[in-house]
Amino acid sequence: MAAEQGQAAVDPFGGDLVARIAAGDRRAEADFIRYYERGVRVVVRRRCRPGDPVAEDIAQDVLARVLERLRAGAIRDAQSLPAYIQAAIVYTTNAEYRNRKPTESPDVIDDMAGEENPVTRLSSNQLGTLLRALLLQLPVARDREILSRFYLDEQDKEAVCRDLGIEASHFHRVVFRARERFRELLAQAGVRSPE
Repeated sequence: MAAEQGQAAVDPFGGDLVARIAAGDRRAEADFIRYYERGVRVVVRRRCRPGDPVAEDIAQDVLARVLERLRAGAIRDAQSLPAYIQAAIVYTTNAEYRNRKPTESPDVIDDMAGEENPVTRLSSNQLGTLLRALLLQLPVARDREILSRFYLDEQDKEAVCRDLGIEASHFHRVVFRARERFRELLAQAGVRSPE
């Protein structure tokens, strides 16, 4: 997009693209998409997390929304179109990441998890087996114990602290260090740890 690169925004269609779209010209809409699509995709990918497949959806959503506004005549100045598109990209990507959270109840999510296909289930079982084997390789016994009890057995913090003789105020620091050592083992085994 020209405005993004520090150049003056120029309408390559002689300044009438916005008016033609507002008048219902389908060819002008196709010209708009053809001209801005690549730039929108590039900027959206830069604003999204690396490799996030939602980037293509966001780019399509931005183009569709701007096109809707153009059809409605809400954008009248061709010179302001690149800035409007840039603002739409920022708004849409921010909204996507701000609103990412489960929308289903935990019961529905649990039911969906039970419907996974056999390949996914096998991969999950293999990964679980690998993670448990790596956990056993942790050199510090307390690390193995705290990670197993807190994360795998889902015991509450107070019980783990009481049984392992850890002060509650130090619990998170101890867990953090144990997780860091476990991440090192994962990296050595070639397993990417979740960010």
